[in-house]
Amino acid sequence: MTVLSATPGKVVCELKVEEEHTNRGGTLHGGLTATLIDVVSTGALMYTERGMPGVSVDMNITYMSAAKIGEEILITAQVLKQGRSIAFTSVDVTNKATGKFIAQGRHTKYLG
Repeated sequence: MTVLSATPGKVVCELKVEEEHTNRGGTLHGGLTATLIDVVSTGALMYTERGMPGVSVDMNITYMSAAKIGEEILITAQVLKQGRSIAFTSVDVTNKATGKFIAQGRHTKYLG
């Protein structure tokens, strides 16, 4: 995974889907998609004034389409709100070439 851009509260990464990233059907594994959403949303939180990663309270993922071997995907995470103790993020996973949604995640984190 490569970080393409990082601005306060927003991080954009890309990943080329390789065989090691796929399930038996040859498409991006749902568990890896969840991990990408977790990691990149945490990166967006780290790139704020507070710079706290927090701990997961809730994560919801909607899977919309498949990504195949050789395709490049974009993972775009944005902090929706960061309060005193809770932060809310949104993550879009899209096909880089077509813009088609692969998945969308919401990640809530406790900041302490």
